[in-house]
Amino acid sequence: MLKNISLFSILLLISGCDNLSPKKAFFWSDAESLIQEIEGENIRQHMRILADDEMQGREAGTDNYDKAANYVIQKYEEYGLKPLSANDNNYLQPIKFLESRLDLDSPNLSISNGRDTLDFDFKEEFIRSSGYGNNSEQVTASLVFVGYGINAPEYNHNDYSEIEVKDKILVILSGAPPHFNTAQRAYYSSGRVKSELATELGALGIITIRTPVDQKRRAWERYLPGIGAPGMRWLNEDGIAYQGFEKLKGSALMSDTGAKKMFGFSDHDIDQIFTFHENGGIGSFDMGITATLSRESIKREVFSSNVIGYIEGSDNDLRHEYLVFSSHLDHLGIRGEKDGDNIYNGAYDNAAGIGSILEIAKVISSMPEKPKRSIIFAAVTAEEKGLQGSSYFVKNPLIPNENIIANINIDMPYLGFPVADLHAFGAEHSSLFDAVKTATDYLGIQFTPDPLPEEVRFVRSDQFSFVKEGIPAIGLRPGTISSDSKIDGAKELDNFLKNHYHQPSDDLNLPYSPKGAEGFVRTGLLLGLILADQDQKPSWNDGDFFGEKFGFK
Repeated sequence: MLKNISLFSILLLISGCDNLSPKKAFFWSDAESLIQEIEGENIRQHMRILADDEMQGREAGTDNYDKAANYVIQKYEEYGLKPLSANDNNYLQPIKFLESRLDLDSPNLSISNGRDTLDFDFKEEFIRSSGYGNNSEQVTASLVFVGYGINAPEYNHNDYSEIEVKDKILVILSGAPPHFNTAQRAYYSSGRVKSELATELGALGIITIRTPVDQKRRAWERYLPGIGAPGMRWLNEDGIAYQGFEKLKGSALMSDTGAKKMFGFSDHDIDQIFTFHENGGIGSFDMGITATLSRESIKREVFSSNVIGYIEGSDNDLRHEYLVFSSHLDHLGIRGEKDGDNIYNGAYDNAAGIGSILEIAKVISSMPEKPKRSIIFAAVTAEEKGLQGSSYFVKNPLIPNENIIANINIDMPYLGFPVADLHAFGAEHSSLFDAVKTATDYLGIQFTPDPLPEEVRFVRSDQFSFVKEGIPAIGLRPGTISSDSKIDGAKELDNFLKNHYHQPSDDLNLPYSPKGAEGFVRTGLLLGLILADQDQKPSWNDGDFFGEKFGFK
């Protein structure tokens, strides 16, 4: 029954029948049984293994990450996934990285007006990361304030239009103007986008000033545990660190007190500047002072790998097109002193995400007749180092990027309560929105728009690596609505983000809801089946910002 009707056609039929309950409607002959195969306990078991202390936080470039990768390989083999690499017996996509660690005794920052010099306290008033150029770096240059450090032609906003920044150190505000819509604000807020532009213009560094919005979003103390943790950039064939921004030798992030101290020394009122730019003002100026910054970096080459497997599609023509499920396998490893808990287990960030895609892979691999298109499952490395593994995957593709129809990325799904809704960051930019809506409607799960657009989460995880290559993508996460009226889901998620995100306490002691996990992962499964089986590939919406900027021409 229904063998000659596509899954997507039936779903469209269901969604168009107002007087027909989706739960009772005909749906692909084995859909109900497939959905029931997703079990919350299976996902939890993956979390137990990947977030165990034995994994030591799965930091990319370590043996502990490799242990986690071997576990994923074991499951791929068990489920019958095929390797995607040229080596048919290898699920690994190895990556050579330049790892760079800051010498914590080395950072210095001072400013001068030609008469007086003012020094800043490392950690209290500024922080720095390591660099990817020379091991020892020092730079002295004039400071110029350039607003948000953005050039957005669609808003006629160019912070650089009336100021020369070559051989200068830029002082920029974090984020983007509040009047930008969500897509543009997300894109232009990216530190990487700002660094690319600053490098093109010949700047020597970027000193970032956090706006009041970002000060409230993340307390200064939350930055401190990561100081000295190694950064990583993948190396291209010429041995160059991709987006290492070697020319930006004079970069730092200022605390609130450090920023006030700097602007006060240059006779500017920082609060007035915040208000002016928050209200849409554009104004850049020479601060009339110079800054000297120095640091020492300790570097070495390390290897880590993406773990890639796929399920081949059943259609002779469409099996050469691929849907990609991605989730990052790495976390933060071990940080801080040995006293107390210094293992960053990453139970929800992101053992839960890997558990989710493994459970989806298991169910799809059990289908007697597979979806028309092939489906890739990518457990990527070094997300915590700046989306490095996913960046390498799309910049060094094992298949042409034109053959990838879409990406579903699952990162940090918080499953501590019976979640009854779902977020799909970025869905509004493409036809993926309709597919998500169809899947959630069928399962009776609410599809909620991004409740925190100011967090610009669409550009902060691995889906953005795919977007920049023109591939429609979403970040799939559970929402904040609880099916248990006694539980405030929004409060639970807020507690996780404020008290456990990127902390040692993101471990297996946190609450877990099998029911919430099942609802979320079943939606991911159904969404994947829709996309892999529908006749038309997903497409960017007409006139969409990301589609226009990155879409295939």
